[in-house]
Amino acid sequence: MLEAQSYEVAIGITYEYIYVKSSNVDQISKATFLFLHGFPSSFHCWRHQIEYFSKQGYGCLAPNMMGYGKTYSPLDKDEYKTKTMVEHLIALLDHLGLDKVVVVGHDWGVRPASRFVLYYPERTLGLVLISVGYRPPAKLDLDQALVISKKAIGYEMLGYWKFFDSDDAATIMENNADSFIDLAFTSEPIQWKTDLAPLGKIREWIENGKKANQASYMTEDDYKTFRQYIVVGMQPKLNWYKSAITNVDWNDEMSLDPTIKRPTLYIGGTKDYICLIQAFATQKQYITDLKVIELEACHWIMEEKPDDVNQVINEWIKGIL
Repeated sequence: MLEAQSYEVAIGITYEYIYVKSSNVDQISKATFLFLHGFPSSFHCWRHQIEYFSKQGYGCLAPNMMGYGKTYSPLDKDEYKTKTMVEHLIALLDHLGLDKVVVVGHDWGVRPASRFVLYYPERTLGLVLISVGYRPPAKLDLDQALVISKKAIGYEMLGYWKFFDSDDAATIMENNADSFIDLAFTSEPIQWKTDLAPLGKIREWIENGKKANQASYMTEDDYKTFRQYIVVGMQPKLNWYKSAITNVDWNDEMSLDPTIKRPTLYIGGTKDYICLIQAFATQKQYITDLKVIELEACHWIMEEKPDDVNQVINEWIKGIL
């Protein structure tokens, strides 16, 4: 893996990142990708994309988001405002002399990725959403969402959020990291439908130290890296959920124009039982230029099917630049 660097994006706020500069081909500098990871991952999850696109001359910038690695990781959930994170990313781009980027988000990385395009369309060439589609600014009522999903699909799609929001979740997860990893990266994605999503199930799984066969698309070293991020402190990572539940972004976003005016690619996994492709069917109303690709994969699409993901993004990017 490339050597990580750090930069102070604001007073007392440092971001850790990996960066490969774009190379000039025929005097034309290729675009740079800004890769934003989700929960409970890190910039490590983009290793396949960085290797592939950097070899083709594209620039690749992958920060550890707030709560991860050596990036600023406050314990106050109210600091996890998306607008603030976008400002941090703009400061990082300015530091590296990058004018416009293609923003790529996975999982929770989709929140800052999509807002980046809303707040700074002039700094973006396009947007790639992986696993999670675009949701326009809106207030969240978690309890209502749980009732609606139970009625619609037979289980609470976001039931695990209740556990993540509890005061003891971080300690339980740190103390039972292997059990959590087994469920997060199970070789049987259907287990998310039975043991992760429904209310109370993930607590039951982790507290009882349950085990599952881990997915084969990750190496032993990948799992070690993943584990290191979990045992060094879960609370800052869980603050992404806590801040969303308390609608920390609403004051910033209530007057935002929700329309995305940049070319957008959404890649969804047909074996993702939490971020269901059909749950994002309405995103096309808010995106002027949207391409949707479905891959037979679980939630961790870019790790399970890196070649397919890279090929899809590569074809799409050539069409928009």
